[in-house]
Amino acid sequence: MKPIFLGEVYDILPLNNGIVFSYCKEKTEENVTVAYKMISFDNGRFTDVAKNIYLLTKFGNNYRAIAPRCENYITAKAVLLPNGGAFVLEDGGKACLIDADSSPIWTGEMIYRGQTAADVMLYKNVIWACYPACNVLLRYNLSTMREEMRIGGNQSPFDHPVALFCRGDEVMVSNKGSQKLIRFHLKNYSVFEEESFEEPLYQYVCVDDKRFVLLQSGLYLI
Repeated sequence: MKPIFLGEVYDILPLNNGIVFSYCKEKTEENVTVAYKMISFDNGRFTDVAKNIYLLTKFGNNYRAIAPRCENYITAKAVLLPNGGAFVLEDGGKACLIDADSSPIWTGEMIYRGQTAADVMLYKNVIWACYPACNVLLRYNLSTMREEMRIGGNQSPFDHPVALFCRGDEVMVSNKGSQKLIRFHLKNYSVFEEESFEEPLYQYVCVDDKRFVLLQSGLYLI
């Protein structure tokens, strides 16, 4: 593994040919200063970027309308939809489906057995969510937001799953508890252990052939 940025990184957002990430620039007892960096694979540059670049990447073209809806746009999770809308999950399980005109279509809570979802992703016409405290992944119908399927539970391959990354028909599940990256096939529901780490795993992102993980100590290229 190659360290990219050591420190407190909040999230990684994939670009067409690079990544953007948010990080703690300065922390005091009363305030946290957040800043943003971008890595471009075209020229290998590692540069500071403005907040608007981060928000555009996270929430899409309607970020000026969507971001103010969030209590905390850094910790909020967003899925950009093919129709120009977005699905946003916030701390506490509050969720909102937003159309291309930035109007809310559905609002509700993503809570399972009293526990809140940590991350969401889109696969075809469904939303998958991970629930760390329950060690499960749940599938929701995007039209009705009703639960359709559950993977995990008492005999679960997941251990405190906190982040999802979908590519093709597979999702990479980042497990904070077991410190393992689990590959889950969305067609046949097979599960494989992809990689193990020596500290808690918070996020995985793959762009082209470059794979990044967010660990407790910072951002790494694997």
